[in-house]
Amino acid sequence: MNQAGIAWISAATRDPRETRYTWLTNPGARRAADTGRLFDAVVMRVDLGAAVLDLLTAAAEPVGAVIAEEHAGKWAYLIGPGSAEAWLAAVGPADGTRYHYVGHGGCLTLPGPRPYPGSSMTWIVRPGLGTNLTCVPTLATAYLHAESHRPDPAS
Repeated sequence: MNQAGIAWISAATRDPRETRYTWLTNPGARRAADTGRLFDAVVMRVDLGAAVLDLLTAAAEPVGAVIAEEHAGKWAYLIGPGSAEAWLAAVGPADGTRYHYVGHGGCLTLPGPRPYPGSSMTWIVRPGLGTNLTCVPTLATAYLHAESHRPDPAS
């Protein structure tokens, strides 16, 4: 992750200065970030997350920061703060298995800028590489397409 990415993502933590200092000495350290100010997040199953990324990449759409949590089998796409209404209007309500929206008042664990080898939490797309946030309508379209073409994991 470049310095612009570190500055941007650390600004979402409760103590950005302390976070940047920690990441200088321990670049694999995880930090908690409050959602709803710099970004919200859409958390989905890893299979959907990967399919969505494939669709966005194939369409040459800009992709913001994406976090993977291997042990939980989830990916989190960072999107603009306050996007809950637009996401819900485009995708419909979550039923507990589709996705989880993390917005104002929420918290998201962030991997450090250089996660440790073998870490369960990593950056799939690091912040600071262009846009930091994925466009909600674009993400919603790719999500719906990926969801309609993936087998149900419960079956």
